[in-house]
Amino acid sequence: MLSRPKAILLDYGGTLVEELGANPRAGSELMLSHAAVRPPAATFEAVQARANRVSHDVTSRRAQFQIETPWIALTRLVYDVFGIEFDQPLSELELDFWKATVTTRPMPGAAEALKVFRDNGVPTAVVSNSSFGPHVIRHELNRHGLAGDLSFVMVSAEYAVRKPNPLLFEAAAARIGAEPADIWFVGDSLIADVSGARATGMTAVWLPGTDEAPPGSADLIASDWPSVVDAFLSAAPR
Repeated sequence: MLSRPKAILLDYGGTLVEELGANPRAGSELMLSHAAVRPPAATFEAVQARANRVSHDVTSRRAQFQIETPWIALTRLVYDVFGIEFDQPLSELELDFWKATVTTRPMPGAAEALKVFRDNGVPTAVVSNSSFGPHVIRHELNRHGLAGDLSFVMVSAEYAVRKPNPLLFEAAAARIGAEPADIWFVGDSLIADVSGARATGMTAVWLPGTDEAPPGSADLIASDWPSVVDAFLSAAPR
C-alpha cells in the first residue's frame, strides 16, 4: 500500500495540460513582426528553413543528451545569422512567441485533483522539460485555472539538465522541502517522469497509465486523475 505523500511534484504537458499542437510558422511571423533591423536576405522562408534546421539539429536531440536548450539561445541561433535585431529584448518576446505558437487544453480532472491535494495540506509544484521559462509555463497553467495552488513552476531551461536526469528531481525535492521518499511524482512519460522519479527515490505515478505497462514500471499506474485522487485519499498516513 502506498504512503500518503508530504509533497507532490507534477509534470506539465500530458499530465496537467494536453498539448494540442504547435505552429512554428506563426512563431516566425510573430518574431519577424518585431524585427527592427531585417536585412533583405532575411526572408520568411529563409528564416523558417533556418528554424527547421535548428529544430532538427539541436532541439530534437535534447532528450538524447538530457541537456536543455533555453528558448532565447535557440532563437539567437536562428536569427543572429541573418543580422536581425528586434525591437524588444528576447526575454520580453518569449511569452508572445508562446502565445502565437502553442495550443493546449486542461487534462480532465486535473483542477479537481489539485484542489484535493491543497485541501489536505499537501504542497504541489510543476517540474517540466521545457526550453521556455517558468513564467511562460505558469501563464499557460493559469489560463486553465491550474496555477493558483502551485508552490512553484520549475523548468529544465533554468537547470541545464532535463528529466529523467536525477539532478533535476533532487533540486525539485529540495525546493519543495521534502525528502524524495516522501514525494509522489505524477507524469505521463515512463522514461522522463517515472524512471527519473524512481531513480531519485520518489513514488512514481504514471498518468495516464495503461494495462500494457511493463510490470513494476511505476509505483502506481493511473488511468486518469480521479484514479490518482482515489489512491491519494486511500494511501496510508505516514
